[in-house]
Amino acid sequence: MQEITLEYVQELILETQQDKTLKEMYIHKSPCAENGVGAVFFALGGSPPRGYAMYLPEESGKKGALHVFDNLGLKRKIIHCVILDLGRYEANDVWHPHEMVSQANTTNQYPSIREK
Repeated sequence: MQEITLEYVQELILETQQDKTLKEMYIHKSPCAENGVGAVFFALGGSPPRGYAMYLPEESGKKGALHVFDNLGLKRKIIHCVILDLGRYEANDVWHPHEMVSQANTTNQYPSIREK
């Protein structure tokens, strides 16, 4: 099982794109799991759409499968992994490229909850 970061999730999404510049990535965590995270949807900011990913945690919540899709919605890759920094983000949140933020700076605003 691989241990990855949100930055790596975005790099996987951008593999088929000509512009590999890191962008804002929107994170939507599903509340469908009791006392835990259900499916997590990732979408890159910008227009036209750049690609998507969905993380499906296993019952234990310690690992899961990351499904990566291109900008047309075609599944390109499945990786069995754990996303190390996912716990630092709220149910509806935004990951900013190269941002180092501690949990203490997190609030519940949307779409951008980080202090610059």
